[in-house]
Amino acid sequence: MDPDKPVYVTIRTNAGDVTVRLYDDTPLHRDNFIRLCQSNAHDGVLFHRVIKEFVVQGGDPESKAQEPGVLYGNGDGGYTVPAEILPHYFNKRGALIDAKLGDAVNPKRASAGTQFCFVQGKVLTDEELDQIEIRIDNIRRNWLHSLFSHRLKAQNLVYESEDFQTELEEQVALMILDTLEILPPVTIPADRREVYKTIGGVPHLDGSVNIFGEIVEGFDVVEKMSLVETNKNDRPLTDLIVLSTKVFQK
Repeated sequence: MDPDKPVYVTIRTNAGDVTVRLYDDTPLHRDNFIRLCQSNAHDGVLFHRVIKEFVVQGGDPESKAQEPGVLYGNGDGGYTVPAEILPHYFNKRGALIDAKLGDAVNPKRASAGTQFCFVQGKVLTDEELDQIEIRIDNIRRNWLHSLFSHRLKAQNLVYESEDFQTELEEQVALMILDTLEILPPVTIPADRREVYKTIGGVPHLDGSVNIFGEIVEGFDVVEKMSLVETNKNDRPLTDLIVLSTKVFQK
């Protein structure tokens, strides 16, 4: 591939085609996605989780079985991709993002190897964005708690014992306090707010997911996917299937 040209992937589905451009400054996620698509690893997988005004998620290799009613989403290809969370990317409508385990068990925020999501989201008001800033701040605080807890347990196995949980929590609380004194308060910049107020997205994910590309064609297809009827586990009642993928440059 020409390193001076951007990489695109067209994801052909039974609902239509979606083309994404991959970001060069998230090379681990870019190259992983290219490899999966060039090896046809996504052919036949389902978009197993669809939530209106949120995301359309696929890439679980186990979903190739396409068994009716089965809850998919635990398959990741047996590996993760290290985090590449960059502050200049945000979860606008059309962002291509990772899927991952939660911070409590995955404080380093590594991505599930094979899974990906299209951000659909919704248009928001300033008042809603003010509330989301508070939500992002709480997510950051909870993440710091998980990160520091895992770090202290790795440094001293005694903290694995229930007898030392009080001491662990005290140490973690101090570390969080020291960190938040250095970090600026969570704010959604004015230019980003304008995007969320006009184009839409999912701002509460900002800073906590890996964004490694964006949709350049096929927004209407993702919108159509987001409106399908789903079961209680957010799986579409009529399967949305990746038929094939094509990697190209232009």
